[in-house]
Amino acid sequence: MTRVAVEPVDAPTRELEEPPPGRAELTMRFAVLVVGTVAFLAAIYALGGWAWDLVAVSVFAIIMLHEAGHFVTAKWSGMKATEFFVGFGPRLWSVRRGETEYGVKALPLGGYVKILGMTSLEELDASDEPRSFVNQSTGKRVLVASAGSIVHLLLAFLLAIGALWFIGQPTSTRIQIQGLETSPTGKTPAELAGLRLGDVIVSINNVAITGTAKSEATLESIIHSSPGKPVVLVVDRGGHDVLIRATPEPIDQGSKVVRLGILLGSTHVYARPSPLGAVTGGTALVWHVVTGTVAALGHAFSPGGLSSLAHQVASPRAAAQAQAHGQGTVSAVGAAEYLADAARAGSYPFIVMLILLNISLGVLNMLPMLPLDGGHVAIALYEGGRSRRGRRYRADVTKLMPVAYTFMAFLLVFVVAKMYLDIAHGVQNPFG
Repeated sequence: MTRVAVEPVDAPTRELEEPPPGRAELTMRFAVLVVGTVAFLAAIYALGGWAWDLVAVSVFAIIMLHEAGHFVTAKWSGMKATEFFVGFGPRLWSVRRGETEYGVKALPLGGYVKILGMTSLEELDASDEPRSFVNQSTGKRVLVASAGSIVHLLLAFLLAIGALWFIGQPTSTRIQIQGLETSPTGKTPAELAGLRLGDVIVSINNVAITGTAKSEATLESIIHSSPGKPVVLVVDRGGHDVLIRATPEPIDQGSKVVRLGILLGSTHVYARPSPLGAVTGGTALVWHVVTGTVAALGHAFSPGGLSSLAHQVASPRAAAQAQAHGQGTVSAVGAAEYLADAARAGSYPFIVMLILLNISLGVLNMLPMLPLDGGHVAIALYEGGRSRRGRRYRADVTKLMPVAYTFMAFLLVFVVAKMYLDIAHGVQNPFG
């Protein structure tokens, strides 16, 4: 006799889970992801060139490393992290490993980690309560909440050490040939003499040439006062001194001004310290940037800074003057412009800008206001201070929400105002 098990009518209805996508669908989604990424980078390249692609990839990597900091420390602390996604919006591709779903979403504007119970307002299953964020010790909560900013600080420190160790620290400036002119009448004196793009001028007629404006004026004066007379140049080419004899001649038709046909610019001379010097120098550089960033943000959010921002928004003339002198903080738009300009200027300026970006993000995220990471740190410390052995105190987060919403509205207005100024008036290129 066959027995039929009948489920009671009052038993809870089981939620039907969506079946996981098959291999063919996953392959198609992955192909769409690759094609979309290539198309996205190609569009950025078409709009701004390789420097903007480098900026996009670097910023995206920094954001994901920030989220990875939260994720790794949450896992290490025993918290339950259910999602780790790159991007926002519709899901393109994902895979589940254990209790966590890893994947990519359509809008490449960052990423996120979902840790259960970040505030006491979140409703959780009873089985998830012991592993929720709010039910962990104060130390673990502070570590996980501040992990993103810690990652930014570590990245800045490693970048500073790497820049000093592998590139060196700029010690002085030199005059470099950054362009070669052409002549409608034939080859220029520079071409005939064998001068090359990138040559650094060490001396002319035994007169040392440094990177000062006075030294550059001396160089040009000697050239202009030597019509038909060879000048003796010593140039640094790839670390080796090369002797060049060149005869200044008129290049432009009808002109009596003699030139060599070179376009000059300044370049830094780098000195590589010892490994210990790179560590101490990197520490000093990071500390200098941290203190400067804190001071800059403090001024930006001060009454005087906010008054100045409002005046710039209302007065195009004041905004143009401020932007021309590089005064004040910039928005994400201005920061991206700085990064692109730094990338074109060279490896060292670009790395320094990445250090500045990491520290700025780290400091800003630690402001003690929700929804920033610093807000979660402040609540954890407050609750830890109010708790007693055997009795855990829980703050009423609902009372903080009006303050959090006000702060978010203020921050939105502040960011939009900064973006408007950066777009309408541009940012001054500090790298020449």
